[in-house]
Amino acid sequence: MTHITRFEAPWFLPISKKEYKWVVRANPGPHPISKSIPLALIIRDYLKLAETLKEAKYIISKGKVLVDGRVRKDYKYPVGLMDVISIPSADLYFRVIPDNVRFLKLSKISKEEANYKYVRIMNKTTVKGNKIQLNLEDGRNILLDRDTARKFKTLMTLKIELPSQNILDYYEIKEGAYVLLIGGKNVGFHGVVKSISWSKFKTRKYTVVTVESKDNKTYQTNLLNVMSIGREKPDLRIE
Repeated sequence: MTHITRFEAPWFLPISKKEYKWVVRANPGPHPISKSIPLALIIRDYLKLAETLKEAKYIISKGKVLVDGRVRKDYKYPVGLMDVISIPSADLYFRVIPDNVRFLKLSKISKEEANYKYVRIMNKTTVKGNKIQLNLEDGRNILLDRDTARKFKTLMTLKIELPSQNILDYYEIKEGAYVLLIGGKNVGFHGVVKSISWSKFKTRKYTVVTVESKDNKTYQTNLLNVMSIGREKPDLRIE
């Protein structure tokens, strides 16, 4: 299926529910349909670089659009949280970040910032050769030796180079860390972790993190909705 009705499409897409019946359906990929934007809609509806789907498909088919440092020619490619969109021919670079109004939005970044990405470690597995595989939120995998892998914990954020996936830095969710809320009713807000109430069971679901923003407002959410993006201040552009 290449299209879905606009009423079945994710609620956050900036499309008219009455103008047309059908909208592009994102292909299976690194992000689920409910949390991703088809690449053609990025070009047409978000960046306004095309007026029609046909024009957007043409731009993409010419290899002018990169996602996370790789050319993507599939107009249905799913773009999601923290992905980097690059259009070098137009000197345009964007990072997908959470937004409290639209759930996902594009934040303009510099060419230098487009060389790296932030992604969480969802779990770790042991593979052949006495290696540890870090399974990342966007479907990536990074193989490390056991000694190196010990310092990386689940839900820790990695700052990786694109497209090589070399680890440049890492950020842990702990008191004093700067975090971004990527889920829940307070999605898009960011600030410093004031406290963490750890749960003994179902840690990700029931552990409560309290975050204080720069305007002294506090937000509470479960651990799975929190992404560390810096130590004492944000390491990435979030406005």
